[in-house]
Amino acid sequence: MIKPAYRQIILEMVNKGVSLREISRILKISRNTVRNVIKRGGAPESVRKTKYIERLPVIRELFRECRGNIVRVREELESRHGIAIPYQTLTWIIRNHGGWLEANWWENKWFQSLGLMFPWI
Repeated sequence: MIKPAYRQIILEMVNKGVSLREISRILKISRNTVRNVIKRGGAPESVRKTKYIERLPVIRELFRECRGNIVRVREELESRHGIAIPYQTLTWIIRNHGGWLEANWWENKWFQSLGLMFPWI
């Protein structure tokens, strides 16, 4: 599953006239992935539901408190809140529902040279 930030970047690059091959090389994703994003028009894939979704605010707060250490988040969820979430599930939740994660795209001068805008900064 590709992150929404990637979707936006791909669509902006296509609008700037960057080739599919160049986009896939820069973002280190396959050309088929780039084609699929363009074909869907940037619409995200459906996200599966999880029974832990109601715990997202607690996970979000612990993620910040533990400075991104997911193992520590899992330990704190169990000790403080009595919530036992498997590590793989917790990483999936953070990856797919973790819009609070910081992106470091602005450090890449190539994106700045294209004049791409990043609303999450």
